[in-house]
Amino acid sequence: MKKILILLVLIPALLFGYKVWSDKKKKAAETALSAPVAVATSAPAAAPTPPPPPPPESAAEEKPKPQQVQIDTSAQVVVFCYHRVEGKAGGDLSITPELFEEHLQKLKDNGISVISMQDFLAWKRSEKNIPAKSAIITIDDGYASAYDVARPILRKFGYPWTYFIYTQYVNSGGKSITWKQLEELRDEGVEIGCHTISHQDLRLPGKKTAEEYALWLRQEIIDSKKMIEQKLGIECATFAYPLGRHNPQVVAVVKEAGYAAAFSVYGQRNTHNGSNELVGRYAYYIKRPQDLDLAFSFGGSVSSSAEEAPSAAVAAGAMMITQPMEGEVVHDTQPIIKANLSTMGELDPQSVVIRLSGVGVVPSSYDEESKNIQAKPTKALKAGDYTVILSGNVSGKKVETQWRFRVEPKKP
Repeated sequence: MKKILILLVLIPALLFGYKVWSDKKKKAAETALSAPVAVATSAPAAAPTPPPPPPPESAAEEKPKPQQVQIDTSAQVVVFCYHRVEGKAGGDLSITPELFEEHLQKLKDNGISVISMQDFLAWKRSEKNIPAKSAIITIDDGYASAYDVARPILRKFGYPWTYFIYTQYVNSGGKSITWKQLEELRDEGVEIGCHTISHQDLRLPGKKTAEEYALWLRQEIIDSKKMIEQKLGIECATFAYPLGRHNPQVVAVVKEAGYAAAFSVYGQRNTHNGSNELVGRYAYYIKRPQDLDLAFSFGGSVSSSAEEAPSAAVAAGAMMITQPMEGEVVHDTQPIIKANLSTMGELDPQSVVIRLSGVGVVPSSYDEESKNIQAKPTKALKAGDYTVILSGNVSGKKVETQWRFRVEPKKP
């Protein structure tokens, strides 16, 4: 009986223990099944998908080719040169605001397109086309009237312009332009060019030695360029010869300085292949207002090719033996005007003409054998500056040269 009672106590205990052990085992198995399966690190990575092969060349889209600019190499450019827009108060190189505006209107009425200096230079580099008859407007020296008077008139017409300054005059007071005003002009798109430091005739060394003269030229032509560039943060690309005068040594330094173009006051139509160092300009002078008529009519002489030697017109001006000489002061109010024309080539003797500023055609005689021409004004000349303009035909082509002298009558 006792054994039966022990069994009755042990059997339920054993059954309860088994059930607890069985539940724990089942729970452990479920936990193991729900855990993530670890990926073997030694398994190789899948190979990347290769990119699709490029399309055949025939199917590839063609890239657009850059458009080539068609340059009109027969186009011509006249350049106008002004100094002051103040009327008589500004002296002989000053134009009245009313006449200045008339000139701009005349350009418009004559169908002449006013272009910027940069457009001109791009055309010379064959990078941009320009109208067949184009003009550039330049103002020299650095008078404030360019800012105060000329600028509003030019803006009225929407004309671009170039301002050639000599640095010694800037910020000097009086009627001079300031660097601040030049900054404004720069920001408005006005081309600022160089007109040296002191505005002296670059051909005249004075009492300088050859070495001193060479150094002085570099200062006037190169150092002035650097100053403008530093003051205004621009590339100063253009140069104007003071008084329009130059010689081979001056031109050589201009080339060394790296100017894209240099301008004289020898009036002519400038061509695509013309010399970049001898770009001609028509300058306004109150005593010779008719000088600009050739510019408005496109009837003046034409610049020679850059590949050629300077044209007879330019070469003669530098090499011709003249009387009076270039820049000479004479006291005779009816001076004899002479020139040897051998440097101009085979001239047609019937075509040779001498004109004198403020006077017109002066009667002359020409000796074919010696190539000498002589003329004399029929009336006494007043005190002042005069320009001799000599022209003729060489091989059917008109050539022209000019030189200047001054009359200062002797006091009684």
